[in-house]
Amino acid sequence: MLNDNLLKLTQMKKLIVLVAMLIIASSVFAQKSERTNAFMYNKNAQYDKAKESIDKAVNHPKTSEDSKTWMYRGIIYLNLVFSEEFKSLDDNALEKSFESFLKALELDPEDKLKRADDIDPRIEAIGQQYFAYGVEDFNEGDFVMASEKFKKSYEVGKYVNKVDTLALLNAALSAVRGEKFEQSISLYQELLDLGFEEADVYKNMASAYRSLGNTDAMFATLKTGREKYPDDAGLMLEEINAYLAIGEGAKVVDDLKLLVEKDPQNYSIFFVLGTIYGDESNEVMFDMDSAELYYEKAIEINPEYYDAIYNLGALYINQSNQLQVKANDLPLDATAEYDKLTEEANAIIKKALPHLEKANELQPENEETRAVLKSIYTRFNMADKLEGLNN
Repeated sequence: MLNDNLLKLTQMKKLIVLVAMLIIASSVFAQKSERTNAFMYNKNAQYDKAKESIDKAVNHPKTSEDSKTWMYRGIIYLNLVFSEEFKSLDDNALEKSFESFLKALELDPEDKLKRADDIDPRIEAIGQQYFAYGVEDFNEGDFVMASEKFKKSYEVGKYVNKVDTLALLNAALSAVRGEKFEQSISLYQELLDLGFEEADVYKNMASAYRSLGNTDAMFATLKTGREKYPDDAGLMLEEINAYLAIGEGAKVVDDLKLLVEKDPQNYSIFFVLGTIYGDESNEVMFDMDSAELYYEKAIEINPEYYDAIYNLGALYINQSNQLQVKANDLPLDATAEYDKLTEEANAIIKKALPHLEKANELQPENEETRAVLKSIYTRFNMADKLEGLNN
């Protein structure tokens, strides 16, 4: 009898152990089933259900340390990003996708997932999407956020051995536009450390140093930039701004005139001189005749030089506006003088017109130029040209 009881107890214990094992196995199977469900839902583009299943799988201790689980999560969340129907399910889906892939790689040191097949191309796509977000922010004028997105694009790319200097360059430029000058300097220095060389890097670094009031670093950067790119108009102009900031603009003008003698076909130098003399905000340097002369010389050398063509047209328009304002301020009975000033203003506008039309031909997407042309065509009753501009 005792032996029978012992036998039954032993059998009961075995049964309990078996049941416990079945429960554990069932739990593990359930979580792996969630991962399988996520895979199938994703395959059928049911990304909402895929997200629900994979979230359960990554949060369960039985599957949270499985590299494949995290890879699936990365894939599913990336699909959310590009899905018009489901992208609103998670505003941070792109970052979660990237984090998931990194976790998958961390849990897969032997590369059983064969990252080059499924993970690396998607990480590269994540970097490209951050770049696209950066472009959107930049175009909307949110330069600080744009800089962060471009920098993120660059950082993501490094995980697939991609050195995206364009993303880093845009991050630096956006930081300048967003007045994050110390950050921009750091980003530009990183570009230089990578061996990326462009005149704009030195120009914008110098501009950032100028904005921070670091005169020594500004001039040191300009010196290096000018030695590497002696004929770059942007660097020349930044050097001019630097000297103007310390009250020594005339010195740079003399240097530029010497450069013109050495390189009389360098239209960029003439353009810079035209820009200096055409700056009405600088009462000491402003000279309408000199600005006109230098812009015309730049255009003579390069008839397709948009900047000089547009600036010359704008210079004439500003001059005509001043005359018209002066006419409008006259007493009502000063009709003769009003007519005289208006006639002079009209004559100057007609001088500007061919330059503005050429500028519009070169860059038809410039809305400011189109707006000025519409105003001129309306003023002179040029209905045919106005209609052509509107079409």
